[in-house]
Amino acid sequence: PHEIQVGMLKRLRGTPITRHDENWEMNYSRNAPYEILSNRLLDFETVHRMRRFARYWDVFANSGNFVRTIPLLWESGSPFDRFDGFCEWLYQVEQRTHTIPLKMQVTRLFEYLTAELSLAEDRVAAVLLEDYQRGGRRDIPDVLRAWYDRTSDVRKTRQSLPRRQQRHLRE
Repeated sequence: PHEIQVGMLKRLRGTPITRHDENWEMNYSRNAPYEILSNRLLDFETVHRMRRFARYWDVFANSGNFVRTIPLLWESGSPFDRFDGFCEWLYQVEQRTHTIPLKMQVTRLFEYLTAELSLAEDRVAAVLLEDYQRGGRRDIPDVLRAWYDRTSDVRKTRQSLPRRQQRHLRE
C-alpha cells in the first residue's frame, strides 16, 4: 500500500532552479527530462549510483512483488546501506537496470540473500515463493525448484499419514 519514491533531480525549462546552476556547478542531461548528471558535491559516478538505486528500488521494493522478501535485506543493518549494497552487487552481476525478468529478479534476490548475506536458504526460498505466488502465479522459478520439491515431499508424506501422526511431524 505504501511506496517510497526515490528519484533524481530534474530541471524543467523556465523554473527558478536555474539560478543555482552556476554556484552549484550543475550539469544536466542535454535531453528531456534534463536529469542532473553532476554538481559540485556529487560527481558523475555518484549520481549514476543514485540513479541505479532509484531504479532498483522501483523494480524490487515499490513493485509489490517482494513485500516479504525485501525486509530480509535489512534485518541486521541500515535499510539504506543494505539496499545500496544489493544494488551495487546486482549491477555488477547484471550490468543493467532495465528489463530484468521477474524470474531473474527472484534468482538474484535468492543469490544475494543466501550467498552474500548468509541467510538460510530454506527461509529465503519460502518467503520468495510466497511473494512470487501472491500474484496468482502457479509456476515455480528454477532457483526455488529444489527447495519446493523437498517441501512438497514433506507435505505429501504428511497428508498420507493418519491425522494423529501428522500432528507430531515438524517441517
